Amino acid sequence: MEETVEITLEELLQSRDDRAAFQTILLNGYHTPLVSFTVNMPGKIKRDRRSRAVFDAGVHAIREALAGQIVYYKLLDKNTGPEGYFAVDMDAQTLKEKMVAIEESHPLGRLMDIDVLSAPGVQVSRSRLGQPPRKCLVCGQMAAACARSRAHPPEQILAAVDGLLAQWEKTRDAR
Repeated sequence: MEETVEITLEELLQSRDDRAAFQTILLNGYHTPLVSFTVNMPGKIKRDRRSRAVFDAGVHAIREALAGQIVYYKLLDKNTGPEGYFAVDMDAQTLKEKMVAIEESHPLGRLMDIDVLSAPGVQVSRSRLGQPPRKCLVCGQMAAACARSRAHPPEQILAAVDGLLAQWEKTRDAR
């Protein structure tokens, strides 16, 4: 059984700072665009069987999409959730297009947060590619608005996560 630990807001904020610092180190060291991959998991538990399943599927999809173009990667298993970093020999816009395609087409893509930073460290946004904002798992509205307003209780969001995972596992096992 995977260990689960509730995290504090301070730990979550520190993990964001640590992630940004590590991204800067990788950008300065490799001088290539960078993929930073985390899992969108509601609640205070960011490391459990759910996040591990999504992370493993995302890493597989990223490696497949970028075969032969990854110059460095590092996978971290933290209490604040798994993290993956990929320095990639590809222009940032094409890289973001490939990562958005994973987020949009993979059965668990809605739970994947795949950011792309250009070699100077500028995040490449979905809007820059003409892509709409991500949708809420529960109601289909703009995810950012629902998250900001806390429109849905964590239990409802986790039920939607569990539904996505169950559907994915069923289709995966059928292959």
